[in-house]
Amino acid sequence: MDIKGKRVFITGAARRLGRAMAVHLAAKGCDIVAHYRHSRDDAESLKSETGCGLFQCDFENIALDDLKKRLNNEVGDVSILINNASSFGRSNWDAISEEFWNREISVNLKVPFFLMQHFGSIMKNAGEGKIVNMADIAADKAYLNYLPYSVAKAGLVSLTRAMARALSPEVQVNAIAPGTILFVENMSEEAKQKLIKNIPAHRTGAVAELLETIDFLISSVDYITGQTIVLDGGRSLTW
Repeated sequence: MDIKGKRVFITGAARRLGRAMAVHLAAKGCDIVAHYRHSRDDAESLKSETGCGLFQCDFENIALDDLKKRLNNEVGDVSILINNASSFGRSNWDAISEEFWNREISVNLKVPFFLMQHFGSIMKNAGEGKIVNMADIAADKAYLNYLPYSVAKAGLVSLTRAMARALSPEVQVNAIAPGTILFVENMSEEAKQKLIKNIPAHRTGAVAELLETIDFLISSVDYITGQTIVLDGGRSLTW
């Protein structure tokens, strides 16, 4: 698909990898609408840098009917959806509360589904579209200290396959499951080096490698759908 001039909705786009995606695709001529939750200053900075539109929303606490109305009024039609927003809450498995569980499932699984439902229908009617879901290698082997997150990402992989069938042939739906590209904030140097030793590539992934993978899925090929590309330097092979 020729992506120049296409409108792209990216969730969690104000910081880190989401911001890199927005800057990268804006440079390729896409019309970006960047979602953010609390990072207003970062979002405004992104807008100044790229000229993107902004969509502030707390996915954990918005009613679905209100979300759909706002998407219609503030975002409109899009050709590319990147479900990047994530909640990555840490808790011992035996201390998980219902509130904690609901938050992780809502942000990481439920809202991405309804965004796919909403925008996917628009894309299908338009005759083309691309959806990329940011999954995680934890979908295959859950992190016990991030159990609801891991289960939600496993569900997102399953949804990727299901929605690829539902939206075919017009829309291609795929996922990327990164390993370590950016370290968790406030991670100690000792923990970083320990993690790198467990990666067969002996390094973290480069942001550019993630962006190239996104380019591949949305603009280079139309014959891949329902798949998850594992971008982890072989880390999941050592589990």
